[in-house]
Amino acid sequence: MAKIYHKEFKKKLDEKNKILWTNEPKHENKFKSNLKDKRLFFREALESIIDNVVIKKCDRSYDICAVKYGPKNFKFETTLILQEFSKDEGEIIITWEFLLYNREEDKYDDSKFFTSTEKAFTYFIDKTSNMINN
Repeated sequence: MAKIYHKEFKKKLDEKNKILWTNEPKHENKFKSNLKDKRLFFREALESIIDNVVIKKCDRSYDICAVKYGPKNFKFETTLILQEFSKDEGEIIITWEFLLYNREEDKYDDSKFFTSTEKAFTYFIDKTSNMINN
């Protein structure tokens, strides 16, 4: 049977649970480098479908990586946002979010996430063309 020295045990436990406060981050912040890649990816993805009739009618923001349709007199507003893009460790991670906002009720009626650029734009164009044609 081992002897437990309570004072030494408590001291080691206190040292283990001690919080080290620091201003230095423990990881590298890749936001700015990823932001450049994200904007470049968004621009390339949008250029591949820029000739689409629906996309031509939409507002586009390369800074926030979003496409939006919703004139002020419309009840609904559709938005497609490139939420995440990163090339960590050779794997490309893409997340698009589609939002359908109801201005009259001040709520989102639809929100979907996509990991495929083609599916995201197809869904956005389909939903937005329904708004344009009605």
